[in-house]
Amino acid sequence: MASTARYLAVDLLLDPATVLAASQRRVLPPVTVVLDRGDDARFTAAALAAHRPRAGTVTVHPTVGTARTAVLLHDHLTALGRSVAGLRAQGLTREVQAEHAVRAWMWTEAVRHVIVLRSHLRVDLNYLLDLHTSTGAALTLVWHTPALGDDLQLLLNSLDHRVVDTLDAAREVFRHPLERRPSPGRGVPSRTCCAMGGVPAPPQSGGGAPLAGPPSGAMVDTIRRHGVHPVYAGALAAQWITGTEVSRLRGIRLQDLAHDGATLSLPPALRDVPGGIRSGGAYETFPVPGRLRAPLLAAGHHRRLEGAGPQERLFMALRADALSALARRCALHTLAVGR
Repeated sequence: MASTARYLAVDLLLDPATVLAASQRRVLPPVTVVLDRGDDARFTAAALAAHRPRAGTVTVHPTVGTARTAVLLHDHLTALGRSVAGLRAQGLTREVQAEHAVRAWMWTEAVRHVIVLRSHLRVDLNYLLDLHTSTGAALTLVWHTPALGDDLQLLLNSLDHRVVDTLDAAREVFRHPLERRPSPGRGVPSRTCCAMGGVPAPPQSGGGAPLAGPPSGAMVDTIRRHGVHPVYAGALAAQWITGTEVSRLRGIRLQDLAHDGATLSLPPALRDVPGGIRSGGAYETFPVPGRLRAPLLAAGHHRRLEGAGPQERLFMALRADALSALARRCALHTLAVGR
């Protein structure tokens, strides 16, 4: 357990474009442990009642009977409102890919508090502490045992933390996690700024408008639920906006998405010409409806976690059959996915 202190260096290993700026890392909230000494069902009910993803709080209920990190990642994606039924089809079978998806969605949807029930059951604290460090979200561990135990206490001794053990205090923690403020005169950059900073604005030649019209709230919610992989959810949003086929979507670079997700530029189509294949025409720039910006920004976050730079592809390794299956699952039968 003591080896979990390795999380302290995790931000040195990640792409600096996807972790918190130095000034923000210094204002991380302390880790909170809720000690439920009697395994009282009221503690669990209070934690589940605090689950409000749209308001920035998610409650993760780990699957009982396994300590595998992959399962905990699936539980976390479920808490974020994603259906893990599409994991294999969308290429999230590897643990690292699922972890990237969790972080990308947390950044995009501004999740500020993660509550983990049954955390005494050998859940991967390495993963949870890494997540806390890299996203800045408050972390609350619910420990359903009479005492913390020596291993956890040793770990907590190396962390800024607090322990509460009454139901009233637990309810307060679940509703209002501690948020440490920066020192006077030191501002905290927004998460979007931290994650997307340094990306050039997309080219502005050409012009366009969303071809399929404004998306309905129900459609966006469906994409949000079934598009568990940010790259596939973003590609579906991009196709709704541009009406183009997969082969052309694959040409979009990270820098073709505006830093705030407000516009998306589509590169010229490739054409067969004497002597080879060349691009023809100009970039087309499309406004992105506010409701569809989240999946596009999440796709960008995910690709940066994979190490991609501004000139690299936003929708790398996008499979047409998987995107078509996702469109059908989201009941978007009118989209012509193409090859």
